[in-house]
Amino acid sequence: MDNIKNQSRFLVDLPCAFGATLGTPRNGTITSIGLKGCFVKTKAMVTPEQAIFVRVWTTDERWLRLSGKVKYHMEKIGFSLTFSELAEDDINNLTELIEGLRRQNQIAPPTYAGEEAKA
Repeated sequence: MDNIKNQSRFLVDLPCAFGATLGTPRNGTITSIGLKGCFVKTKAMVTPEQAIFVRVWTTDERWLRLSGKVKYHMEKIGFSLTFSELAEDDINNLTELIEGLRRQNQIAPPTYAGEEAKA
């Protein structure tokens, strides 16, 4: 768990639903995730500071519901979401999701410019 806290984001390919309401009518793919936020790949339009709800199917086959505000939007690419006011249970569930994906080798640490991916 300490490794997760020390690393800001992990690369993933995680289907999600999102929207301005709890009904989360749009679909997208989370391409990076951490305890403070995620990036959602989608062509849908959002605006900076917009409140967004995200729903993710976890590795233990249940819905994880998160919410936050749009940090920035890249047209026809996606948006960065900063999680806000997550309850302790949500943080624990998010940590379990990231750990579960790491155990299944479906997640990789981010690489930085000039650094090759580590095997």
